[in-house]
Amino acid sequence: MPSVKEQKNTLRSLEAKGFYSDAGDENCLSAVLIRSPAPTGKIKSIYINDLPEGYHLFTADDIPGSKTMEVNGTSIKIFGYGNVSYTGEPLGILIGPDENVVQELKKNVVVNFNIESLESALNNVIKGQKRQEDSKKNINLTNFVSELNDMPSLNTVIDKTHTEDNTQEILATRIVKTGMWKRNSTAAEKKLFTNQDFISEQKWTLALKSPSWQETNGAYSYCEGKNLHVYAPTRWTYSVMKSLSQVLKLPEKYIHVHKTKPSGVFAKGLWRTTQIAVQVSLAAVLSKKSVKLILSQKEQDTYMLPGVQTEFTYKTALSKEGKIKALKIGIDIDAGSYNPFAQEITDRLAISACSYYKPENVYIEAKCHTSKSPPTSISIKNLDSPSFFAIENEMQELSKLTHLFPEEIRKINTNVEKTDFPFHIKIDDYRQTFENSIKISDFNRKYASFNMDALTRVSKGSTPFFGLPLRGIGVSTAYNISAYYGDSIFSYNPKIEVKLLPDNKVEIHTIKPSAVIQDIWKQTVNEILQIKKENITINSNFHIDEIPDSPEDASSSITTVNEIIRKCCLEIQKKRFHQPLPIISQKTLGTSITKGWNKEKFSGNPFGTTSFATTVVEVELDSYTYSEKIKGIWITINCGQLYDKAAALKALRLEIQQELTMLVSGKTIPCDNYEIEFIESENKSGQINELIRNTLPAAFSSALSLALATQLNKIPCTENQLYELMKERETNTIKTNKEEKSEAEK
Repeated sequence: MPSVKEQKNTLRSLEAKGFYSDAGDENCLSAVLIRSPAPTGKIKSIYINDLPEGYHLFTADDIPGSKTMEVNGTSIKIFGYGNVSYTGEPLGILIGPDENVVQELKKNVVVNFNIESLESALNNVIKGQKRQEDSKKNINLTNFVSELNDMPSLNTVIDKTHTEDNTQEILATRIVKTGMWKRNSTAAEKKLFTNQDFISEQKWTLALKSPSWQETNGAYSYCEGKNLHVYAPTRWTYSVMKSLSQVLKLPEKYIHVHKTKPSGVFAKGLWRTTQIAVQVSLAAVLSKKSVKLILSQKEQDTYMLPGVQTEFTYKTALSKEGKIKALKIGIDIDAGSYNPFAQEITDRLAISACSYYKPENVYIEAKCHTSKSPPTSISIKNLDSPSFFAIENEMQELSKLTHLFPEEIRKINTNVEKTDFPFHIKIDDYRQTFENSIKISDFNRKYASFNMDALTRVSKGSTPFFGLPLRGIGVSTAYNISAYYGDSIFSYNPKIEVKLLPDNKVEIHTIKPSAVIQDIWKQTVNEILQIKKENITINSNFHIDEIPDSPEDASSSITTVNEIIRKCCLEIQKKRFHQPLPIISQKTLGTSITKGWNKEKFSGNPFGTTSFATTVVEVELDSYTYSEKIKGIWITINCGQLYDKAAALKALRLEIQQELTMLVSGKTIPCDNYEIEFIESENKSGQINELIRNTLPAAFSSALSLALATQLNKIPCTENQLYELMKERETNTIKTNKEEKSEAEK
């Protein structure tokens, strides 16, 4: 039996504490990543001349173990070697005691390729000349010209074969067909889009970025005897620990991963957080010093985007009554140079592309492909938001075509019977949230007024009166899920242990969630076992062999874990007066709950507990400066049983403020007036997180589109973009009016 000391050394806390950027010591070395200056090419060497004492440059050649880490079947290089995958790929790490000196030395690192590009060759010549200039304080013009003349010609530096090898690669696809498309795709295409009352063709893009005030990614690491410690904002402790063990050839019992809080509205990128933690730990082990790396804001914005880049193309055939006769959706997913989660991202976006709506004839083709952009990760919680942005804006466009209220056209296309639609998502509660938001915002009256003003401006080709703001109002509705039942690396089946101890105390063994969810769990225990909340603790210490192998976001559902805790407590209550203490109950979710989803046919109920929200946004656009102001936000939410309304409101208000920083590039949209209401129900409690993300952007863009009297297809937008859209619309209107007048005169 292992000693108490050995048992303690194999326990790991999965509770997030503090921020990695606050960790450190007075002797900590600063670090920067050396990145590839070119998107293609084969690395020949990476070096720096005259490196001062105490400064080190480490590359893939210095790695003692595996040079790659495995993520969902994808091999990811710790540092680039061989062929480069993209501009900015990490090739090494430079460390030293003075951060300013490290930044200066970074400029002198030389990256040689077997076949140099003209640009990289020129850069190397200039760097070499600068080093001579710094050391000798004079310019040797003859040598400089000689080096330029020795550079290869343009024809010889272009590696055509390598370019051909790097063509776009399809990583994942998903095709969904219903109605006529399912029976005969070729005939359906022609028939469904011929002689229809209305045809709409639009493209939609949601590409939100993290606010610049958030903590950027990075890590802090140091060695203590045989033990390695690393502080990182990870939500995947298992991945960090396994990767460190393989790369550093270090037994897991000597690796201590200290979870820190991931800041902001986006997760830090799962595997990318792991990669940075390994890079910093490698530098700490090799230098035998403590090392900290904090990415610059530019690096964060360029290389750490929260998810994939998507573009949705909708082609819709619509009857004059507002019924969608056919809906063809193309989803283009740019995964960058690679993405370990490509298939899951593709599947999820395909499922949510129609949201609640069930047109009889649907064709969805989602493709995820590579590019020469930096690799991407997955944002588990807001994965579906680009789909909701696209479909809700499309519904707004269809409302304008048919001159129906947005509420009417949505009702028409949810009250669909006898359809072979493959995805069965409960929509009863959705109607309640929609109707309530329409009511409390006085949506229909405002929409009629603002729409009439917009139509008048378009018909007359007039510009708004100087100083008079343009008004618009938009609505969007969406759901959020607690679990996804498809093929997923995140199919985490949490094992929860509840232990009744002497002195009327209870311990719950699981990963510690937010304070709000902790209180919900404690309330469940209190109701069943009659134990005071202050006597209930959550233990997040795990033996290294029991650390969950899935990312922790996969187990964050209130409903899932709370239901398991409830079952454990009921079992304990039955045994309570018949067995000595402690009494322990261990349970998991089980597999019966996922039987409603058919993975082979890609149909059924793909999600766990679903919550719903409808958001209305009213905007005011200054007709002179084109600056936006939100006059009001009205939100209705049905998330089943609401355990703590005050805490839920606090979380939603914070999320609203976070979203307002991302809708327009470079600014925060002001809004002091927002109203949030809940629809009470006895349904299982669902997630409220991300409901704002799934609804507010589309409501905002629909409102701006109405104010502009033209369609806004992309968020975030810029004030210059709004100006150009307005001018383009006015130009087209004037042109159309002239043509109509000319025809009338003839």
